[in-house]
Amino acid sequence: MAPSASTPSRSDNSRNTTPYLPRILIIGAGSRGNAYARAVKESGLGVVAAVADPIPYKRRLLGSKYIWNNHGKSLPGQEFDDWQHFATWEHQRRTDQLANTHVRIDGVFICVLDEQHAEVVTGLAPFKLHIMCEKPLATSLQQCLQIYSSLLPSNPAIGPQTIFGIGHVLRYSPHNMLLRHLVLEDEVVGDVFSVEHTEPVGWWHFSHSYVR
Repeated sequence: MAPSASTPSRSDNSRNTTPYLPRILIIGAGSRGNAYARAVKESGLGVVAAVADPIPYKRRLLGSKYIWNNHGKSLPGQEFDDWQHFATWEHQRRTDQLANTHVRIDGVFICVLDEQHAEVVTGLAPFKLHIMCEKPLATSLQQCLQIYSSLLPSNPAIGPQTIFGIGHVLRYSPHNMLLRHLVLEDEVVGDVFSVEHTEPVGWWHFSHSYVR
């Protein structure tokens, strides 16, 4: 992962035996935002550094579990009303002469409503943060193209300096990867003419997905 303007390089940590962990902002403190916050904390591969959500109760519940620990309340830069609030804070942090002493964010998990994804991604794209956007990417082809355009590297010769991903997590689950290998590479079943896909995850998931 290439260091961005807000991420210290490896040389910055050469005198510190503790590896640098990316600092994550969770945008959207619902069930999905809490799931990613829990995964980040339990994996030990990152730090949940801030949360943004317009509902104070949900925002502070996630924060109390994964961010401000024993402080009892948030510190400056740990709690935002929404992504615009964070964008204003981050812009000010980067223009401040003491920016390196303030809480910085390396990556963002976008867990808001589907129709809000494009607005959030394109709004945060200029900050060159690592972004993981929940599925679906957007609700229209036009929004998908807007997201794509906003994330293009300023210098194509150098290529992207940050990582962007979409939360299609089951694409990388062991059973799906094995199935792909058997069907596409080993061709154990020959030519595929039709596929029937079943999602046996419970009635509640079907009803939830159907009304969406």
